[in-house]
Amino acid sequence: MRTLATDRHLYRSNPRYVLRGLDDLKRSQRQALIGSSPSSAIGGLLFPLDGADHGSIKAVSAPTASLFQQAAVPTWLPSPLLPALSGEELGDLVGAEVLEIQITGRFVTGIEALTELAHGPLEPPDGRLAALSLKAIAYAESLGLRAQAVIAERLYSFHQVAIRGEWRTAEYGDAFRARMSHAMPHGLGSDPRWIEFGQRPWRVHRRRDAQLRADRPTIKLYISPTPDNLADVVAASIPLIIKAPGIVGWKVADTVDTMVRPDKFMVYLASWQAVQDLAGELSSALAGFDVHGVPFTCDAGLDGLLSWGLDPASSPDEPEALVDSWRTWVTTRLAGGLVQARQAGLIGGQAQAAALHRLRAAGVDTSTWQPVTRPISTSEGSAVCR
Repeated sequence: MRTLATDRHLYRSNPRYVLRGLDDLKRSQRQALIGSSPSSAIGGLLFPLDGADHGSIKAVSAPTASLFQQAAVPTWLPSPLLPALSGEELGDLVGAEVLEIQITGRFVTGIEALTELAHGPLEPPDGRLAALSLKAIAYAESLGLRAQAVIAERLYSFHQVAIRGEWRTAEYGDAFRARMSHAMPHGLGSDPRWIEFGQRPWRVHRRRDAQLRADRPTIKLYISPTPDNLADVVAASIPLIIKAPGIVGWKVADTVDTMVRPDKFMVYLASWQAVQDLAGELSSALAGFDVHGVPFTCDAGLDGLLSWGLDPASSPDEPEALVDSWRTWVTTRLAGGLVQARQAGLIGGQAQAAALHRLRAAGVDTSTWQPVTRPISTSEGSAVCR
């Protein structure tokens, strides 16, 4: 795909959207759109001029709102007169239909622009998780939905295990939590290095001396066994995790609803080296366990039992309330691509390809599902954070 990173192009704000402030909304509308996000985190709202059927309402950060205002007059980007934007950031704004880009003398946006910028076929999936991710996109496209938030949720929840009838009983829930408690190392609760948080539906531990850096993306290692194997995998993993360098914390399912998710056990790390070292240790300890597998993550070993993602960072220019988890960030953009494809009359493989082009422009290698560079924080539709 032709990159936007090294080339200057002429951009302009999408004239089919108008920028408004939160004060223009009724309280009920504001709550429905941004939930509990503080008003100070939202720089503006982009409303489609020709009604909701044209596109989604977009909640944007203050820098994006400022850029939208300045680019009302066509502007060459990157520009030393404006905040530095990477090619992936510009691709994301074009893909989200916030900006238009001039190609062969005319301004285009969204999947039309990304299709024209694309060169060569999409790369085939590299491994089981990548193939699973494509199945998720095909499934979501086949539903024929039009609401971006609903499509994103279907993508995010793809590959959950159906809850069996006996799992819904209070007795099973109590027994599951007892097994998970027994799987934890003896003495962990009194270990001064770790703080435990009661955040149902999760069991959460954080290293007491961890130095969290809000200006850096958070690296997340997913450990994804089948539900029946979870307690045994936790018992084998936690002793290695608490001794490993670079661990910020971890969380693991504490209810049946989280047990059936593919992303049921996650470790947060401070560096790439820490990810590689821990994945190597776990690969030896967890060989032979049945794999569930987390869509839209990059395989780190054992045919999908271990994988990773990169939660976007927050910064003064990217309010924390607009920062998503890796999989929320990915599925929001895929859903946006599918919505645009349906509006353009594309179905099946063409619509799926459009969604992949949307994500590739934002900086994701869709053959491996790893980020090419740090993801940025823009929000299409409601600002959902996990």
